[in-house]
Amino acid sequence: MTTLDHKPVNPEVDAIRHHYEVGNDFYRLLLGPAMMYSGGYWNEGEDLRAAHDEAQYRKLDAFITNANAVGADKVLDIGSGWGTMLDRATTTHGVKKAVGVTLSRTQKEFVDSLGNDKIEIKVESWEDHRTDEPYDAAFCVNALEHFVLASLPPKERVGRFRAFFKQCHSLIKVDGRLVLHMMTIEQPKLSRRLIDDLKFLQREEFQGCYIPHTNELVQAAESLFEIIEIRNERETFSRACRAWLANLADRRDEAVAMQGEEVVQRFERYLDIFAYTLEDKIFNNFRIVLSRNA
Repeated sequence: MTTLDHKPVNPEVDAIRHHYEVGNDFYRLLLGPAMMYSGGYWNEGEDLRAAHDEAQYRKLDAFITNANAVGADKVLDIGSGWGTMLDRATTTHGVKKAVGVTLSRTQKEFVDSLGNDKIEIKVESWEDHRTDEPYDAAFCVNALEHFVLASLPPKERVGRFRAFFKQCHSLIKVDGRLVLHMMTIEQPKLSRRLIDDLKFLQREEFQGCYIPHTNELVQAAESLFEIIEIRNERETFSRACRAWLANLADRRDEAVAMQGEEVVQRFERYLDIFAYTLEDKIFNNFRIVLSRNA
């Protein structure tokens, strides 16, 4: 079993908390009221920042619909963030029970403060999660990138992704759906800037985390899940990063007062890296809808 008192091999608890336990007030400043830390679905002509929250809710609505989770008895969010998916599912889409797993203690505090008695948040690894009754559907929104260490050899990395899909298979009912939103990378043309920026992401911001090749995910899910849809949505995430950078720029003094110059500079750099690498088609951001096989 993974414990939170000792540093496990997978996932990297310290690295995750380094990024996600900066503070809920800081993230509220950065992300806005929606508190959703992934790409959004903007309509053509909408203002990037004015429509940010609505764009995030549209994304969640689409994910819940794609998961066949409207009116579901029980759903799971793996890497549940500040609970926005779970809250949306229960308050707007009639889900009766929504469970989230996260390694961030501050995120759990935030979700608990919402006062939604249909949501349950557990501070534990996805590997350790168990359920008495299978879930109707599950989500993992830009969290899977944290679950495999880059230092592992290629076969072991695929094995770790396989372990994730096996765990999801054990938690979801037959024909239940798993919706992923996650970044992948193929074989980019390397430049000095890109090499330096990838090293920064690996060593300083998301230490040890691994952004996979798309074929690794397909291989890892084979026989466990049927792929219903795979759609590259780079622009949804790049636009969100640009909106967050603008939020940070407008309230930079407040952000520095909260967390200090070093933290603010880290976020400015990593958000810019993600924005330009998505815009330049170096990173992908896939929406993948899968159905659990028997």
